[in-house]
Amino acid sequence: MIIKVLAKKHTREILELLNEKNMYFSEIQKTLKINSKILTTILNELIKAGLVEKWEVDTGQKLPKSYYGITPKGRSALVLYKIEDIVDKLEKESLINTVSLEIAEEDKITLNINKSNAHAST
Repeated sequence: MIIKVLAKKHTREILELLNEKNMYFSEIQKTLKINSKILTTILNELIKAGLVEKWEVDTGQKLPKSYYGITPKGRSALVLYKIEDIVDKLEKESLINTVSLEIAEEDKITLNINKSNAHAST
């Protein structure tokens, strides 16, 4: 479930925004210029996966304001995006051939990188 939601468009941007500060729905929507239905769907999936939390604050208005914040699990998930960036860079520079990622049941992640011989020095 977590991998599916992390692979969705806009998920990374949402997590990175919430990693900077807690935000309410319309702040996220305005910043990322996302359709409200799409944003609602992604936020609900992130909450269900335990990557984002939601709480309401009574502002004296008719409806309370809903705030969203990243969880420790969400911060950990951001590491996967950073690994992806590093791997992409290394592949573009032809420094590696293949990469495999194994995720164990205990949330242990193993990253295997096979180096390219194209740039090997003697």
